[in-house]
Amino acid sequence: MATHEPPLPTLLLGEEIVRVEQTSRRAPRNVPTDMSALLRLAQVDRPGQIGGFGPLLASIALKGRGNDPEFHRYETIFGRDSLRAAMDLVEEFPALAHTTLVKLAETQGVTTDNTREEEPGRIAHEIRDPATDPIAQKLTAERGWGWPYYGSVDATPEFIRTLAAYCRSTHEGFAFLKHTYVGRDSVLHTMRDAFEAATSWIERRLEANREGLLEFKHMSPGGLENQAWKDSWDAYFHRAGKIANHRHGIASVEVQRVAYDALCDAADICKRLGEKGRARELRHRAALLYIAIMDIFWTDEHGGYFVLGTDRDGRGRLRQLKVRASNMGHLLHSRLLAGSEPEIMRRREAVITQLFSPDMLCLNGIRTLASDEVRYRPGAYHDGSVWIWDNYMIASGLATLGYHGLARHINSKLLEDVTATKRFPEYLRGDDDPSYRLNTRLVEVMDHTNKRTNLLEQPPQDVQAWSVAAILALKIHHAQEIKRTTDERKLEFENQILAAVRIREKPLRRRQRRTPAVRRKIVL
Repeated sequence: MATHEPPLPTLLLGEEIVRVEQTSRRAPRNVPTDMSALLRLAQVDRPGQIGGFGPLLASIALKGRGNDPEFHRYETIFGRDSLRAAMDLVEEFPALAHTTLVKLAETQGVTTDNTREEEPGRIAHEIRDPATDPIAQKLTAERGWGWPYYGSVDATPEFIRTLAAYCRSTHEGFAFLKHTYVGRDSVLHTMRDAFEAATSWIERRLEANREGLLEFKHMSPGGLENQAWKDSWDAYFHRAGKIANHRHGIASVEVQRVAYDALCDAADICKRLGEKGRARELRHRAALLYIAIMDIFWTDEHGGYFVLGTDRDGRGRLRQLKVRASNMGHLLHSRLLAGSEPEIMRRREAVITQLFSPDMLCLNGIRTLASDEVRYRPGAYHDGSVWIWDNYMIASGLATLGYHGLARHINSKLLEDVTATKRFPEYLRGDDDPSYRLNTRLVEVMDHTNKRTNLLEQPPQDVQAWSVAAILALKIHHAQEIKRTTDERKLEFENQILAAVRIREKPLRRRQRRTPAVRRKIVL
């Protein structure tokens, strides 16, 4: 790939660069296929063994990285990541979903412990062995974490969603709820117990919240500040750039979406089990959350969009984080925006228009953050980069809603991303230069305003589990489909969006053809 570097990131008021360190630019020697990458993540030799030794590792490094810690950060089990990958591949590799659900049930919270951020029913965020894992030992020493660590607000609803998907789509079906395991309390449980505990955890959180939202707030001083998938400390902020108030709860819009869908799935499971009254309770709770999402997270400003989330002022009053981010795209992959009512259609089309605008759609896909937002930096972890799994989630939602041309446009970018980079990266840069798609340096600043250092750029992990799962699922379910939107209104809207995108991307395609790194192909 080309060796010149992108410009250094733009600094905000109060920021000062304290470190710029080059990492390896060399392209990998042993280029992984999607299946070979999946086998390594599953720690097995053959496809038939996938799921036989537990959930996927969150990431692995390419061969030749040696002991470089930058590329070995996440070679362990993360609740959210493993569930997302298992759900994407549930039909092709049901054993992976089975073993992922059982492992996470075995480590499900059974008590309240602030050092671990454990609560009864909560699904673990990060599972490490503190006796042998040096990263676990470092996090305990520096941040006081206990293990397993439970600092995730969305792993628990994702657990319910994956459980429902497994029961609906596999031969074992709902008999899986009778499967037994030994929990952290050393007691024999069934998967139905794990399901009920996870559902109760969501309900308790919603009932304890003034507005009925699923918020996050770390329980220990050294806990993760942001406990959604965008978990870097600066990922939630106000339009002017001020960091969200972590002294009170923060609600991320896509967390409300997964909680809503999890409640609907839980109601369906309870109905299947003959618990009709319980199913009605859960549907009522889901309906209340639906109203809250539509009322609290929408703004008609800037053409209309769902805001990044909410925080609270010093007196606990709710405030919108009026920032355009990819999070809103997850609502397309949900029952939330599937209706045909005029207001739902208006909001759905507004969200799609935002996602395909020049501020959000770039060479590699949809940016995590719009390029005109104050904290946008194209190489930033969650504030401007492009994540493959995030884009696949959006594309899958578009396809489900009938916008097949728009879904194909995103999916084609994702396939090009892995071809051009010769790996399945954690994320890619959010700018439009085909001569560099990945960060190859560390850029650290001192943020004097917030009194802490901030790693503005870092190299992505080489092979990320949910990137591999997304690409495999994409090729299995979407890449070969030649579906066309049939609804006349949708077709006209889709054609208008794609026409504008093609005009905008025409010069970029010329640049891609002149870039050798993009022309090199690999067999996936």
